[in-house]
Formats: sequence, structure tokens, C-alpha cells
Amino acid sequence: MKPASIRTLLLILTMVLGAVHGVVAADNQLITSVAAIYEYNDNIFLSSADEISDNIYTIAPKLEMVRNSERYNIRADGKLEFYRYQDNDAFDDTDQWYNGKFEATPSEFWTLGAQAHLSDDSRPDRDIEETGLVLDNTRRKRINAGTSANYIFSEMVGGGLFLEFNRENFDDPEVSDRKDYHVVLAMTRSLDAWLARTTGRLNLGYSHYEFEREFESTGTQGIFEVTTLLGDRSEVDNYSLTAGTESALTEKVNLVVDLGGRYAQSQRELKLARTYSPPLIIEAPSRTDDDYDSFGFVGSVTFTYRGERSRSDLLLSHDLQPVSGQNATVNRTTVRLSGSRRLLEHLHGNLFFQWYQNINDQDDSTQQDIDTQTWNAGGGLRWALNDYFDLTANYVYTIYDDREAGTTAYRNLGIIQLEAHHDWLD
Repeated sequence: MKPASIRTLLLILTMVLGAVHGVVAADNQLITSVAAIYEYNDNIFLSSADEISDNIYTIAPKLEMVRNSERYNIRADGKLEFYRYQDNDAFDDTDQWYNGKFEATPSEFWTLGAQAHLSDDSRPDRDIEETGLVLDNTRRKRINAGTSANYIFSEMVGGGLFLEFNRENFDDPEVSDRKDYHVVLAMTRSLDAWLARTTGRLNLGYSHYEFEREFESTGTQGIFEVTTLLGDRSEVDNYSLTAGTESALTEKVNLVVDLGGRYAQSQRELKLARTYSPPLIIEAPSRTDDDYDSFGFVGSVTFTYRGERSRSDLLLSHDLQPVSGQNATVNRTTVRLSGSRRLLEHLHGNLFFQWYQNINDQDDSTQQDIDTQTWNAGGGLRWALNDYFDLTANYVYTIYDDREAGTTAYRNLGIIQLEAHHDWLD
């Protein structure tokens, strides 16, 4: 285990024990778990050529603390994944995730919240089921933090303010680092006078994205050795406005619809400097500035069903989103459908389907060109062996169509997991 990993886990454990110590009038959990995972992946990098397959073995310890009281709720967890490849030991590594969430209701009118996330990961398929995009195995360090405040003005009207910051740094200087800032102002109003169990929604949002990379490369040109220094920086400001409704169609079915538009401004600054040797000749640095404005549609539809034995979720969405590791934002269209059902008292089954389209405007000179479509489909079973052990088996089939490159990749992924868990406060 890396020393930094040990220090982080010890810090979380100290904080957890300090928070739990002496608490009586609250609902508390202190859960430790460890999972042993076997995976077979027949296309680790989702490549259309030179596919690499392997058996992957992972040990994943996790610590989680939950504290619920009348006025506030706290949840914190930390997890490590030590994974080893059977044939490609150069890919062996350790990933880390840490999360914290706090929610308080200081009065009947106010609800305050805060959340934080830290991660350190390097698996190539880490984002494929979240964004539909593929990274290589460059290590990424991410920090995300947000806060929110909601206020009930009356029985009919409420409002909220949401702030969020996100930062990603990659170990490879040729891969773009990123910073995000997000602000959302939301208003809600009961529409029960016109539509039963329905609330109107209005959201005004602003997002600022910064992408930056700077690296040096060396090559030859004739008799000269050429050293090139490239600096690539982009900024995007995105403004959006949506209106919609949230309806409880029945006790088990909920529908949320938000529709609207956006306006985005993009700027890119590209600096290039070359040095030739021998003799030592320094070419005058060049700088190129580009900008681009765009308008677009923003919308999402969320359908949820919660029954006694089964549950299902459907998400349809379209919005402007940043791309991890690249100087780009994309118009991302998402379709996600998932469902689960309790088959027996201790046996649950699930199925899911996902489709992503990531594409940016081809006329936008401030962005790296992206045009991909991704299909993920799969399912699995979870068997609760007893109060302390769960056995899970899952399968995922992926099609990754990179239309910009003119390539299509396929992947089969099988996973078997045995997890042991215990609540020390139960």
C-alpha cells in the first residue's frame, strides 16, 4: 500500500471515530468492508486494433461512516482498489476514492448541504459508463466540492443556490488539466391548483471551464534536431435556462422534465516555440487566438419507478459538457435505462442499457474535434449469502464508435465479486 494511501485512511478513520464517539441520540453506522474481484476484459483500452485482453484481480477495502439525526445527516467513505493484471503487470496500480456529504436543517425553512469528492485513478475504462468516453491509463487526480442552500419562502414557493468546483490534474503533460466552476439558481412553485402532485421548476445556470496543457517534444527535420514547446489553453463560459415540472404520477412513479436553452462562449490560446540545433537557432514564438459562440438546446427527462420488489429508472438528457483529458466541451446526448428486481428473498437481478453521443461543432476552432457514440448493455445478479457476505456477478457489452477517427471498438467485460461487510455499531 502506498504511504499516502495509509495516511489518508488513518485520517478518515480518526475523523470517523471522533465524530461517532459519545453519540447516543443518533442513528449511526460504522461499516468496514472488503471485496475480492475477478474481471475478464477482452479489450482493456477499447481499441479497434491491437486489442489487449487480460484477467484482472482486485482487492478493495472500504470504510464508511453514516450519522443521521433530526437536524443533520453525515456520510463519509474511503475506498482503495489494489488491482493486478495477470499478463500485463505494467498496468498494475492502486486507485483511491474518498467522499463526504453533509446535510443540515437548522430550521423548518432552511436546508443546507455540502459535499466533497477526491479520487486518484488510472483505469482506461473509468468513464465509459458515466460519459461514454475512453481515456488511456494516465493517472488522474480529481477534487470536487460543492455547497447548497435551499429556503422555503411559503407553502407554495421555494428556492435554492448551488455552487460547485471541480479540478482534474493528469500526470502526463500532454493531457489537458481542467478546472470547472458552476453556479445554479433554482426556484420551485407548487402547481397543485392546476396539476395534482406537481411542482414547477426554473433553473438558471452558469458554468466556467478552463483547459490547459503545456509540453515539450523533440523530433528531427533534415539535419536538425527540433525541440517544440506547445502551450494550449482554452476557456468556455456556458449560460443556461430551463423550466420544467416534477410530478408524482402515483405513489410509486415520479416524472421530472426540464427543457430550455444555452449560450456558450469559447476562447483558445495556442502558443508554439521551436528551437533548432545544431547550431542553436531559436524561432520566434507564434501565438494563435480563436473564439467561438454557440447556442443550443438543453433538456432532461427523468422517470423513476419504486415498487416493493422492483425498481426502474429512465434518463434522457442533452447538454454541453466538458471532456476529461482534452481541450474540449461536447454536446452530450444521454439515454440510460436500468431496472432491478428481487427474484428471491436474498437474490436480486438487474439489467441496464446506455447510449451516449458526444459531438462538438465542427466549425469550432477552439475545440479538439470529437464525434463518438457509445453503447453499453449488461446485467447481473447479487446473492446475499448471509448478513456479512454478498456474491455478485455482472456482464457488460460495449460498442465504442469513434466517427472522427473512423473506427469502432467492441468490449466484453465479465465481473465476479465476493464482498464481506460489517457494521461495528449495529
